[in-house]
Amino acid sequence: MTLTYRPQELGGLSVERFHQALVAEGAVEFDRPGSTCPMNQLPLYQSPAMLFPGHPHAHRRYRAGDFPVAEHTHAHTIKLPVWHREQDRPLAEQYIRAAIKVSDHHKELL
Repeated sequence: MTLTYRPQELGGLSVERFHQALVAEGAVEFDRPGSTCPMNQLPLYQSPAMLFPGHPHAHRRYRAGDFPVAEHTHAHTIKLPVWHREQDRPLAEQYIRAAIKVSDHHKELL
């Protein structure tokens, strides 16, 4: 499950600092995407000729800003596992409480 973080709603608190505070509250399964970055940032799309010599588009280089919506989404996403069993409910509620607590105390983190 992904959540979109909106720093403007918490006084400009960065997503990185918000995430650190969640983890400090014990909500360690909140995650920032790393391997799930926009595809244009992956090495294959930066240098396709390394894997596909003679590829007709090997000359193309993607740069930061080429896909602003995907890049913005990636920069403002926090991930959680999908808890789907009834016995997972207390854990999900614990994570909700942690997010509320960090949100309520965001000014202390600025």
